[in-house]
Amino acid sequence: MKNLDSKVNIIPLIAKADTVSKNDLQTFKRKIMNELISNGIHIYQFPTDDETTAQANSSTNGLLPFAVVGSTEEVKVGKRMVRGRHYPWGVLQVENENHCDFIKLRDMLLCTNMENLKEKTHTQHYECYRYQKLQKMGFTDVGPDNQPVSFQEIFEAKRQEFYDQCQREEEELKQKFMQRVKEKEATFKEAEKELQDKFEHLKVIQQEEIKKLEEEKKQLEGEIIEFYKTKAASEALQTQLSTNTKKDKDRKK
Repeated sequence: MKNLDSKVNIIPLIAKADTVSKNDLQTFKRKIMNELISNGIHIYQFPTDDETTAQANSSTNGLLPFAVVGSTEEVKVGKRMVRGRHYPWGVLQVENENHCDFIKLRDMLLCTNMENLKEKTHTQHYECYRYQKLQKMGFTDVGPDNQPVSFQEIFEAKRQEFYDQCQREEEELKQKFMQRVKEKEATFKEAEKELQDKFEHLKVIQQEEIKKLEEEKKQLEGEIIEFYKTKAASEALQTQLSTNTKKDKDRKK
């Protein structure tokens, strides 16, 4: 509650107030209020500066914290149905002011003080939140020499500071980008050089293989020529032998 009292309107309640007797309930209320005060917790106080609501709100402030009872069931009391709780000793009515403070709480919130609650939320709690946020962002009411300064001057200074910071970050990003581009280019050049060296090596091997094949081709062509020469000589010799054999046969006849 200490962390919340500067952010929202706190209205303390005692739930299930039907479990406490009226005498004990008043003692319990005083104890709760004393604890809130001793711990420095600021709760919402119904305003008493308006003449039309001053008396009602003054008496309502004396009821804090509100003792309320809730129920989703309807029970029969006499000839009418009311929202409440049925006990062996009787019926507790939620909307009976003698039984609990629900009616007073509802009227104070929804009828009498709703506009004041909204106004206080805006003018006090929201402005306090806004002031704290602006302080965290560096906006103050006074300068280093404790002289008052305008919000416009601080805003312009902060805007320039933010712009300079964006420029620095943009420059840093550009430098990092250029460095990465250079690193990538160096990597690509190294890979290109490796591929080029590999290509040149394969080219040399290919040329050597071609030269070797050319030599083998020339050797095979020479062997083919020698083969045909030998074949022609063999055929000529065979023809010569056949002719000589025929002449020998003719002489014998």
